[in-house]
Amino acid sequence: MAVIDTLLGSGVFVMFLAVVVGMAFGRIDFGRGIKFGVAGPLFAGLVLGHFGFTVPDAYSGLTLALFVAAVGLIAAHEIEGTVKTYGLNFIVISVLMPTIAVVLTYVWVVLVFPDASTGLIMGSFSGALTSSPGLGSAVEALPEAAAQQYQIGHSVGYVVGVLVIVMFQQLYPRVSGMDIDDEKRQFSEKIRDIGEEAADIEVITFSVLGFALVLVAGSVLGSIPIPMGPIGVITLGTTGGVLITALVLGYLGTVGPVNMRMETTILSEIRAFTLAMFLAVVGIDAGAGLIETIAEYGVEIVVTAGLNSIVAIIGGLVLTRVVWEMDWIHAAGGITGGHTDTKGLAAAIDATDSDEVAAGYGNTYPFALLAMVIYAKVLVAVIPL
Repeated sequence: MAVIDTLLGSGVFVMFLAVVVGMAFGRIDFGRGIKFGVAGPLFAGLVLGHFGFTVPDAYSGLTLALFVAAVGLIAAHEIEGTVKTYGLNFIVISVLMPTIAVVLTYVWVVLVFPDASTGLIMGSFSGALTSSPGLGSAVEALPEAAAQQYQIGHSVGYVVGVLVIVMFQQLYPRVSGMDIDDEKRQFSEKIRDIGEEAADIEVITFSVLGFALVLVAGSVLGSIPIPMGPIGVITLGTTGGVLITALVLGYLGTVGPVNMRMETTILSEIRAFTLAMFLAVVGIDAGAGLIETIAEYGVEIVVTAGLNSIVAIIGGLVLTRVVWEMDWIHAAGGITGGHTDTKGLAAAIDATDSDEVAAGYGNTYPFALLAMVIYAKVLVAVIPL
């Protein structure tokens, strides 16, 4: 019993238990090639978290940073072509998706659920698009009681938003009958003559120093406060800082004597490994008390957050695929960036087997983050409490 208690109290054991069980579940074919894939550890983590298993708080930030650094370095050589081809399009997506979510949230609060807790339903806005900066922006503008309700709504909505974007990225390509190889070909044709890798920079197997440099510089960049006048101060956070740093340094190729061009095969293995760990940790953290919270505060949060997320994704999907006829590699990155969700990015990379999705995400995410912060303030200003 002492050995079992020791294992169950070990964050390392619990995390990798979720990885093993989740990856096995993710391989199950439910027909027509539909598999949960990398989302498996997320669901396994939710179950373990529900039954009281925990991991240290630091695991989430560490696994996320490692995953994002690997993704950014892989996608860096495509970033120039992506910016020149679809740069303005991604800015439009970054504004459109949060706009849809904030308008819907206003409708839920004022028209559909006027008798429900206003703070709870408002929290589903930032939760549905998984935006922690949006949460911070709203909470600092709310009175204490309303801020507590908003945080609860955000927490429940966050789990719903994560599940929606992850399952969308995993299932949409299969359900729609998409030819991923053809989408990759279209992607390559779009950027072939624009972003060419510098021939005079040697590609090395791996650089511990270079990889660590991305993590350190990215963490610094992500923590720098960006003053936004009456809106307040925002930061890019670990996700934004590390991803942008990896894209920039990987594109430059060298930083002094440090070579940043590493073999894609090695980085892909690091990406896959850290991704499974990250999603397992997310699930474990989110699963704790989720059922009890939903039972206590009602299904309204689940409904509003789910619809906010789904309709915003549909808006991004129509714009990218129908209006602009964008290849899925670019579109998937833009949609996950507009949703400000790294878990969705992970699912998109897994479903397409293409790390280049991160180029579109990196272009969209910073602007979507800013839109979420602004809209959270607007929501607080226009809805009476």
